[in-house]
Formats: sequence, structure tokens, C-alpha cells
Amino acid sequence: MRTKEVLNEALASSKPTPLDALTAYGKREAIRQMQWSGNGLVGFGTAPLIRELNHEQLAAVLRFLDAENYLPMLEKKLVGPPLRLSPPFAQVEQDLQSLRKFADADNTRRAEVTAPATETGAPAVLRRYQELFGARLNPATLTIQPLGDLLPLFDAASLAATGNPASPALDDMLRVHREFTARGIDTRRTLDDSMLYAMLAARRFEQAGAFVSIRPHIADLPIPQVVDPLGPSFKGRSVFAYDAVRNSLTRISLPLQSGKELVMVVGAGCHNSTNALQAVHDDAALQARLHGVNVVLVTAPSAPIETQLITEWNAANPTMPIRVPYSGQEWQAIEVTGIPSFYLLSKGKVVDRRIGWPAEGKAELAKLIDAATK
Repeated sequence: MRTKEVLNEALASSKPTPLDALTAYGKREAIRQMQWSGNGLVGFGTAPLIRELNHEQLAAVLRFLDAENYLPMLEKKLVGPPLRLSPPFAQVEQDLQSLRKFADADNTRRAEVTAPATETGAPAVLRRYQELFGARLNPATLTIQPLGDLLPLFDAASLAATGNPASPALDDMLRVHREFTARGIDTRRTLDDSMLYAMLAARRFEQAGAFVSIRPHIADLPIPQVVDPLGPSFKGRSVFAYDAVRNSLTRISLPLQSGKELVMVVGAGCHNSTNALQAVHDDAALQARLHGVNVVLVTAPSAPIETQLITEWNAANPTMPIRVPYSGQEWQAIEVTGIPSFYLLSKGKVVDRRIGWPAEGKAELAKLIDAATK
């Protein structure tokens, strides 16, 4: 598929396409999640494909989309039988699309700088989610929701929890996941992965450990052990330091600087973060300037523990390690709308920021450093 117009022509013709192997709802979801630009298809949602297709059908769809390079990665996720449920009621599907559009618009509004970045969630999304789905996800009514509605309800809760991990949306996800199990639905196709991701983002490590221990397909995923000498009564800002050898997270205090501080937020799986980190790694002079303005490297407060990224970076850059925010509440001074992002703090307040890593990323970062030294 070279353009969206070509796809539309194929869909409008009487000829079948590999997308017809999806359920009617899955096909709509797959098409809605495709992202297009002048260069053609630049992104697509993998969840509908993983949930509903077998190996041959997945391969055919990826060939159809000129995206066969994704096959080795995606076919590993085809665990258990395809998840093919009855279609949801139209209003539930419509409300999910409304929530997605709201989330996209909110992220666009809150991003002040237009630059290549990976978008994250927003607190406003949680409020809109509760307006749209709160009644349906009430524990007293969830058990009588039609089976076909459970999938969009789960996806809605997952979207709300993505930017707000320690929120009621995560508990909603858990309730829907349990309802799937109670109705005999196999949850291995994306649902277990999404649930585990949300638990780790919310720092519910014990719960995550119990979750994977009874699921053989993810039981080998190492859940970090937590050492918390600060305890629940600690007041202030703290981070986890990750020990790759012990697979442990130790919580340490990281007080706000009384003067200027530059916080750099990065993430795994984001090529813009990779480019920004590589630029810092390759430039000793830039590193020295960053140290001079009290640089702090962290992952997003709403992200799970990205152990591979942290391990690799920290081994190569021990004087500038990546840490993990303990909680979003402690780090609410920075409102992360995309990664990589850079925040100049003065006495704990954000006074300037940059989002993304465009071609002039180093020059923009230098401007923040210059501002910090004034």
C-alpha cells in the first residue's frame, strides 16, 4: 500500500483483501490505526492483527501493507488461539474512538514544540475516559456487559492508564481482564502483555510478579526486586537505581536543586530518544556542559521499568546514569507529553523545555544549557 488512496480503492472494489481475514470490528480497528504521510504508510496498530489472525493470515496482511519486516517480531506474539469476539455495540465503539481523538488532541495541545517525539498520555484523558466509560466499568454492571464490549472497554481503560498509571483506570483494566477469564476467554493475545505493562508502569511489582507466575508464556520475564530504604513516609523526590546483575531497584532520594537543574526524559523503543542519547554519548564537551547544569536522566514517570535501555546506557555512561522516577506524584513538576524531552528547572519549577529531537536537537539543548548558566 503506497498511499491511503490505493488502500481505499482496494477496499471499495469487489475483490477480497487479506484484511478480510479479520472480524468486521478488527478490520475497522486495523484501518483506523493506520498512519499515512506523503511517503505512504508510516505506522499501523499491531493489536488487531495479533489478536485475530493466524500465522498465514498475519503474513498475508503484512505483505499487503508492504510491512513484511514486522513479521518476525509479531509472529512471536501469536500465542494461543486467535481472539475473535462478537462485535461491540456501536455506542461503545464510538466512545472508544471519541476517547482516542480526545487523547490525540490533548497531546497536540500540550506539546508546545513541534519536533520528532514519541507522544505519551495526559491527565485530562483520564477525566474524559471516566465520563465516557465510568458507568459501564462499575463492578456491579461489568458482569452484565455483552462479551463483545469487553475488548473496547479494556482498550479504553488501557489508554487512560497509559498516561496515568496509578489511577482507577488500572483497576478497571484488571476488572475487565478478570471478566475475560471468568467468561473463558484466552487472554494471551495482547491482553496479558498490556496488563503486565500497566502494572509495571504503576510500580505494582508484587502484583506483576504474581501475575506472570501463573502465566507460562510470560513467566520467564524477570520482575525486578525492590529495595526501599526510604519507606512510605518519605516526603520529597526519589528515583529507582537499577542493578542489572541483581535485577533489583533501589529507591534513593533525589532532592530538587536549590538552583538550576536540567531533566532529560528518554524512553526505550523511541528512535528519537536513541538519537538524543547517542548525541550526548558521542560529545564529551556536551556531557561536561550537562554535568555543569546538574543534569538528571530519567525515564518517563508513567513508563514501566525499561531495564535493557537502562542497563546498556548505564554500563557505557556510568557518570550520567538513567534513573527511574519512583512515582508520577513525586515528579509532577514535569509534565511529560513526549520523549525525548528536556526540562529546565529553577528552584523546582519548569521555566523552559524542549520536546523531541529534531535535526537541530543539539543546538536546542545548548540553548537550555545556556539559559541554565545565566
